Amino acid sequence: MRHGCESLGAAIEETIDLDCRVQIDDKRVRGATVTGSERAGTAVAERAGKNLKKSVMGLGGSDLFIVLDDAPLEPTLDNALWGRMNNTGQSCVAAKRFIVVGKERGQAFLDGIVKRMGGLVAGDPTNQGTTLGPVSSENAMKTLLHQIEVAEKNGARVVLGGKRVHRPGFYVEATILAEIDKENPIYLQELFGPVASFYVVDTEDEAIEVANATPFGLGGSVFTGDLDHGRRLAERVESGIVFVNHPTWTAPNLPFGGIKNSGYGRELSELGFGEFVNRRLVSVSPVGAPPPGVNQGG
Repeated sequence: MRHGCESLGAAIEETIDLDCRVQIDDKRVRGATVTGSERAGTAVAERAGKNLKKSVMGLGGSDLFIVLDDAPLEPTLDNALWGRMNNTGQSCVAAKRFIVVGKERGQAFLDGIVKRMGGLVAGDPTNQGTTLGPVSSENAMKTLLHQIEVAEKNGARVVLGGKRVHRPGFYVEATILAEIDKENPIYLQELFGPVASFYVVDTEDEAIEVANATPFGLGGSVFTGDLDHGRRLAERVESGIVFVNHPTWTAPNLPFGGIKNSGYGRELSELGFGEFVNRRLVSVSPVGAPPPGVNQGG
């Protein structure tokens, strides 16, 4: 059974009672997989555990986007825009945290991403000229605006946007938050929408420290001109997925899943099939073979 719980919101307990509980308790169901929030995953995993049934959790993410000083700037910025803003930023594997090594490179990157995100046009998502769509609900919009407000009150600087777009629908301006310290609540939160957080660090070690300082561990990206170096750095990222010179992405042939509060298990690819396959051992011995450990010789 696959149960998408992303939209459960405040009604999750009722939903679990009326839907998930009935389905998971059914003897014909042997496992459950969830794509949704931590809250939804916790509820479904608890129910599956009570029934001794396997579960796979694909939950939230706060994906990193590390930019090293040797990464070509313009294509990296193009990838950053797409990685943050595809589906209006409403993707668990969207690039939510830009982490740039070097102050000079950081300022150049910030100028470039502000120009790109600031040029997005809000409108009817069915119109060809629209480049900034709405978020999924009024609650999603209010959550984002509240996160921005709290982040700013705790010292973050709103470099771009930060407010509601005044037009019909649930629109939030493309927003960039900078100067976020470790005490700021947004440092550990997921921003599910058109809002990015921006960090400048002096060294790669600091970049990894910021990248891993999150309760989530779904995906991330490393951009560099040196592929071998990028691969080595990717191995230090605490997540289930890391791309080098490409935004985090999904495809049927690529295993998908995270660690920490992003969940456990894998979807897609052979690994995804394997999560709900009985990998059974069948051992065949010759007729008349003695039990293990019995001395066959004289």
